[in-house]
Amino acid sequence: MIRLLRLLRLLVAACFMLALCRGTACAQAMRLPAQPAADFSPAIGTRLPLDAMLRDEAGRPLRLGELFGAAPVVLVPGYYSCPNLCSTLFEGVLQALSLGGMAAGSYRLVGFSIDPRDGAQAASSKRQAYASLLPGGAADLRMLTADAPALAQIEAALGYRAPRDQETGEFAHAAGFVVVDAGGRVTQYFPGVRFDPAALRTALQAARDGGIGSNSGSGAASLGERLLMLCTHYDPALGRNSGAAMAAVRGGVLLALLGLGGWLWRRRGFDATKEGRP
Repeated sequence: MIRLLRLLRLLVAACFMLALCRGTACAQAMRLPAQPAADFSPAIGTRLPLDAMLRDEAGRPLRLGELFGAAPVVLVPGYYSCPNLCSTLFEGVLQALSLGGMAAGSYRLVGFSIDPRDGAQAASSKRQAYASLLPGGAADLRMLTADAPALAQIEAALGYRAPRDQETGEFAHAAGFVVVDAGGRVTQYFPGVRFDPAALRTALQAARDGGIGSNSGSGAASLGERLLMLCTHYDPALGRNSGAAMAAVRGGVLLALLGLGGWLWRRRGFDATKEGRP
């Protein structure tokens, strides 16, 4: 027990060394960052606003409902100038579709930008970059843009909130996508950036056959995972989460260790009482 307590003290000291720094930065390191008011919580069975007007890769008007009817749709929100997780998310979807062995024409992959400033050039560039990675190529892929009112309609139906950071101009948004059946109903939700190809294949087959899936196709993300997967907490230049997110992790580890230390201390006192020791 004494050795365990000594090890615990060393771990606590190490966490303090990681979490703390001098002066003003000390308080900043210990303070957990506020979670951005971002969310992605689609209600299974919700029908999307099929009359919402978007724009295709050439800038032509396109009614959302025109994308449905022939096959299930994999609908991926993001934005084309995103410096963080959006590309990783879309590449994860492409990889899962490719490895899932879905035949060309059995689904449609649709990305749409949540940034009303994105235009046809950005959408067309993304489509060209991604088309070669799909079995059906560009025929199964659409990359769309829209004005703010249409985006608000779609995001409301998806339970999607992505506030814009006033300092950086970036959007704080959760990573994930939904599977939508031919009638425009959300049938399954996949959070994260890497996905099980078999699970996605099953979800698409269920959507094609009129089935409704679960509210989390690849496993529900915990609160900690949702915080760390928020786009604005990831720094691609460093290849890791930002200082604010890492401070949250260090703080969480520290709190867990302190809790464990308290439990061990109480346990030690309890054992001593049972044995009649002072």
